[in-house]
Amino acid sequence: MATSAGVRADELLFPNSDFEVGTLEGWTVEGDAFQHQPTKGDNPQVRGRESSALEGEFWIGGFEKATDREGRLGDAFTDDAVGTLISPEFIIKKPFISFLIGGGNHAGQAGVKLRCDGEEIDLATGSDSETMSLTSHDVKRFLGKRAQLVVYDNVRGGWGHINVDSFTGTDKPAAGSMGEFALQEGIPASPGDDDSYSEPLRPQFHFAARKGWLNDPNGMVFDGEKYHLFFQHNPLAPVWGNMTWGHATSPDMVHWTQQDHALLPYRIDRQPGTIFSGTAVVDHNNSLGKQRGDQKTLVAFFTFAGKPKFYQAMAYSTDAGKTWTYWNDGRAVIENQGFDDGERDPKVFWHEPSGKWVMVLWVKQNPGKVRFFTSDNLVHWEHASDLDRDWAFECMDMVFLPVDGDKNEMKAVVYDASFDYEVGTFDGREFHTESGPHVAGGGNFYAAQSFNNMNDGRAVQIGWMRGGPNSAEKYGLPFNQQMSFPYELTLHRVGGNLRLFAQPIKEIGNLVDQSLVIENVALGDGENLLATQQPFDLVDLEIEFAPGNAKQLEFRLAGASLKYDAASKRLLQQGVDDQGNAHEIVVFENLEPREGVVKLRLLIDRLSVESFAFDGERFFASYYSPQNRDAVPEIRAVGGEVEVKKLDVRRLKLAWSKD
Repeated sequence: MATSAGVRADELLFPNSDFEVGTLEGWTVEGDAFQHQPTKGDNPQVRGRESSALEGEFWIGGFEKATDREGRLGDAFTDDAVGTLISPEFIIKKPFISFLIGGGNHAGQAGVKLRCDGEEIDLATGSDSETMSLTSHDVKRFLGKRAQLVVYDNVRGGWGHINVDSFTGTDKPAAGSMGEFALQEGIPASPGDDDSYSEPLRPQFHFAARKGWLNDPNGMVFDGEKYHLFFQHNPLAPVWGNMTWGHATSPDMVHWTQQDHALLPYRIDRQPGTIFSGTAVVDHNNSLGKQRGDQKTLVAFFTFAGKPKFYQAMAYSTDAGKTWTYWNDGRAVIENQGFDDGERDPKVFWHEPSGKWVMVLWVKQNPGKVRFFTSDNLVHWEHASDLDRDWAFECMDMVFLPVDGDKNEMKAVVYDASFDYEVGTFDGREFHTESGPHVAGGGNFYAAQSFNNMNDGRAVQIGWMRGGPNSAEKYGLPFNQQMSFPYELTLHRVGGNLRLFAQPIKEIGNLVDQSLVIENVALGDGENLLATQQPFDLVDLEIEFAPGNAKQLEFRLAGASLKYDAASKRLLQQGVDDQGNAHEIVVFENLEPREGVVKLRLLIDRLSVESFAFDGERFFASYYSPQNRDAVPEIRAVGGEVEVKKLDVRRLKLAWSKD
């Protein structure tokens, strides 16, 4: 519930300016947008969304349909209705008008206006969040004059509604409402107290937030002592919204501890915005000039997602990521380049050969455009070059890899959120293509980013496992969405092309509890290689097999079900769609044996399977419906004999760390 020292019931602008009468008494309704108002209770939160942060019992929620007279708590209306809500006339008696506002961010199309002395003045719009924030407006020049408020909604479609509450006269403005920097109210810094991670279906070696929504990994960096994983996060609900940088740290990229949120939505120059994806770097040479003692500064670059156009901003930490300062109060380090209102997701890294910082930024779609910038001090950025590619779309990354492990032949790999990529060279200003475009990964794998400042030269990335059913709705979990396991990227020549490979990082060995190794076994039709084993929970399985004359080789472990179909040369999985319905998915097409042998690796957690073929030449991430997890495990030949050359199936321990 939002509160402020300047907002009190005895300072109402007029009777029922806080809607606590429970009706629109005194207000005039035009159009359809406000026909089910005022709404009662925190309806968005009941639907699993962020809290409205209402005051009292009643408020105006344009998307709501639950009132004191109709509907049930949580009932929704529509984003396609338009209309106005006009207040009675009142006399302005205080120097500031303050109120709560949320809903859609549509300046000039939805919001609140003041009519006074022949003028009509736009006061505020929403911030694309159901959560209402306190705003104030200087009306000193209208003191003693008669005025009206107009709440208006002329928008149809996404976020086509406005939320308001508690119109009051105040002596002082609310923090941040006069253009100065202020964090958005209602977004907590803490991730919550429950760190048991004991829910039966919580992933146990894949990162997921304690609660709320998670998507893109951000700002992944090794600071010399520990690894940082920042991530797109809604702390208030298990659905997308209120984009904040969540934060977790790890000694090994496997055991993660969630920390307080790093970067929170804010307002500056009266513009509200959230924190979209980006990068963190270790300022190893104190380019920014903020280092304290021996502690290197962490610098984060992110997209400030405000209206009318996104821009790239920066924050820094001098205490290893515990606290952050927004550079220039969160204003632009790189202004919108004018190609797309939603330009986003800066990737920044140090380029040693040129002695410069480099930023890779997606700026345009259809056709795609990626812009490269360089900087000496992390503040002033020079446009270096553009890469125009149809495939390029958001969450760009660049890594440098040796070809087949030869460090004398290093190549640059640039890729986007869908893991379209090209291989070539980068001279510090411009990328030159030698191979591609290619596509890596598949399934629910999206928006992967690599760790900066790795001390061993490896390129390690984590992706967001996008989609699948809402875990909160389907399984009663406090969170929704998870990350992939960390993969090491390598570059190899395949059929005359340079291709990316991905394999689980070697640190997965830190989780191995027990290992079962079986070699050179002829598995007859219907025979189960794991018939004597107890049920599995968390699995890392590697197998090499010759399909022989069998029709299929089936895998059933820990509730996951996959099969290799010898006739079609496909790996199939019993997956699950975004609504939670089980269905068969194709993991790999054209999975031909090589010298008669198929080589697979499977990582199975409580909701997900990650599949790798031929040492990571192909990889795929997907969700499954976690049923029959306690059944006898199976690796079974169907319709003939399979020769298992080698099986290594490892039971894994839980990865959650509380240190």
